[in-house]
This record gives sequence, C-alpha cells and structure tokens, in this order.
Amino acid sequence: MGVSDSLPVALEVERQAVFETLARTMWPRLVAAAAAILDGRADAEDVAQETLELAWRKWNSVRDPDKREQWILQICVRRAISWRRRRLLRAASWRQRPNPDPQPFDGYSDDPGIAQGFALCTARQRAVLLLHYFHGYTLDECAALLGCRPGTSRSHLARALNKIRRNLS
Repeated sequence: MGVSDSLPVALEVERQAVFETLARTMWPRLVAAAAAILDGRADAEDVAQETLELAWRKWNSVRDPDKREQWILQICVRRAISWRRRRLLRAASWRQRPNPDPQPFDGYSDDPGIAQGFALCTARQRAVLLLHYFHGYTLDECAALLGCRPGTSRSHLARALNKIRRNLS
C-alpha cells in the first residue's frame, strides 16, 4: 500500500470525524427546531435523524464549508415543514385531527399562554419565530433558510407575534 492509497482513507476518516462532531453539537438545536414546527419531540427526532442522514450524503456538495451549520439547520427546517404538511394532509384525508394536545414550545417558554399562541401559528410562522428569537438569525437569514423572500419572513413573524399577543390578552 503506497502513500497515495492511504490518503483517501485519511481524508474519509477526517471527514467522518468532522461530521460526527458537528452532528453531536447540533443535535439539540435540530430536535428543538423540528419540535417547534411539528408540535412535539416524537417526530422531531425522526426529522433530525433524516436531516443528518441527508447532510452526510450531500456533505461534499456544500460550496462554503464555513456555512455547514446553517445548511444543516436549513435542511432540518424544510424537512420539518414538509413532514408537518404531509401529516396534516393525511389527517385531513382520514378526517382526523393531527395532534389533539400539542406541546410545541417545550423548552422555550414556561408561560402556557405563549405556548398556546405558538400552537396556533402555522409551521412557517413557528419556524421564523424560533429561528429569529431563539437561534439568533436575522430575518433575511430566516428567509434564506426557509426559501422565501425577506418580506415574507417578516410577515410570518408579525403574524406569529399577533397570534401570541391575542392569545395572551
């Protein structure tokens, strides 16, 4: 075995180590982001796992390695929104309510009024609220993560805040 044969193996080991470290540090944020969109942790962990599987498969396709965390969070948010949409469509087709007792805001607020207001928000409204206030993204960055225009993310945030305020009063 020559030096050139061991080089690809060493690069693969390094790639795997970097990914595992990033996955470990991001896991709580991915689960929290997905849980906020999906009304709880049960499906959120599945979405987070799917996110990491997809990120591993597409790891080398990221143009800017410094933005891998944002890229992974973007995948998670989009998968959670898609997962919620599919679940709601299935529930509507079966004429069932998706989740009669949602717990979407666990770990973010102890105020039940805020949690109930959050539960009234759409998935995209929840995503913008969560990304902006709890993960520190600007509204322009939220728009990029959700694949919409900045004005749309601002509208989602304003509507979410209005729903929460109405629920509190």
